[in-house]
Amino acid sequence: MDPDAVYSNMSDFPGTMTGVKRNSPKGKSENLYQNLRLEPTGVHAASPAAAPESQSAEGQLRKECLCKKTSLLFICLWIVTLISLIAILGLYFKQCSALRSELKEQQRNSSAHITELEKQLGEKEQELSQLWSRYNSGICSCNDTNNTVRGLFVELSRKSGAVIKPVWEWIRVAAVHVTADPDTANPFLRLYNDGKQVGCGDTWQNLPDTPKRFDTVPSVLGKEGFSSGRFYYEVQVGEKNGWALGVAEESINRMGDVILTTRNGFWTVWLSNGTDFKALDDPLAPLPLREKPRTVGVYVDYEEGQVSFYNVEARSHIYSFTGYNFTEKLYPYLSPFNTDNGKNTAPLIISPVNHIALI
Repeated sequence: MDPDAVYSNMSDFPGTMTGVKRNSPKGKSENLYQNLRLEPTGVHAASPAAAPESQSAEGQLRKECLCKKTSLLFICLWIVTLISLIAILGLYFKQCSALRSELKEQQRNSSAHITELEKQLGEKEQELSQLWSRYNSGICSCNDTNNTVRGLFVELSRKSGAVIKPVWEWIRVAAVHVTADPDTANPFLRLYNDGKQVGCGDTWQNLPDTPKRFDTVPSVLGKEGFSSGRFYYEVQVGEKNGWALGVAEESINRMGDVILTTRNGFWTVWLSNGTDFKALDDPLAPLPLREKPRTVGVYVDYEEGQVSFYNVEARSHIYSFTGYNFTEKLYPYLSPFNTDNGKNTAPLIISPVNHIALI
């Protein structure tokens, strides 16, 4: 094949190089590329369809990068939140531990205080027992011993509320026989068991109208009055949500509404609405209701001008009226209150005093 023909035919291909013919002298081949020229061809040019594909790939990469950054941000926030939560829980448990320690310390202090009070009470009880033994042995005079016992009794009752055994027996030795007087009972009251139980009914009874009778308030007096010495009686109040107990002078007003105050000749305590516990002193004295008494003891020392009330089951002091100058007969006073729509129907029960059961 003719070389010139070959080169001639190659010029027909796009993008090929064209030069001088081979008939140039062999020694002048260095001028072979002097007249070279490049002709653009479409073989390696970028295709118009490749541009959108490149942009799509670039957008996909950006989305993936954004997702990674967002995920990383959420992970960082989650880690920060977790660390904060751990710190808060640590602080909470630390505070709980401190509170538990403080509570244990208070319990230890309370136990120590209670132990100390019990020790002091035991010492007082022992001291009073010794005095009582001396009294029974005739070592000291009766009057001196009574004064000592009375002083210790008042002091211990008012300060601690507890009544030690010898004093409790001394109080209950003064127990008297008490029955309700039907001639003084309000017509709504019902007397049972020979005057030992006093309840309130819902109907008016047609009873003789006497000056001794309470005509309006649901009250009754005991049959026997006392004008000297000491006397004591007990009344079961049970779970009643309202009642009043104490003593009253013979000359009290019994007509119409009656106000139970010392000025009007009444020395009483009462419970109303199940929680309102008061001594009807002047002024009124609210009483702490740590536990509702089920049996109330009423003690009177006529010469000393004293009326005291006790929670019999707890053997504790409730309240004392002191320093009065009694000049009239004093009668036991009882009021079961009204029935309160069936919520307060239980009777008051005058109970016999057992001198041995609580010693």
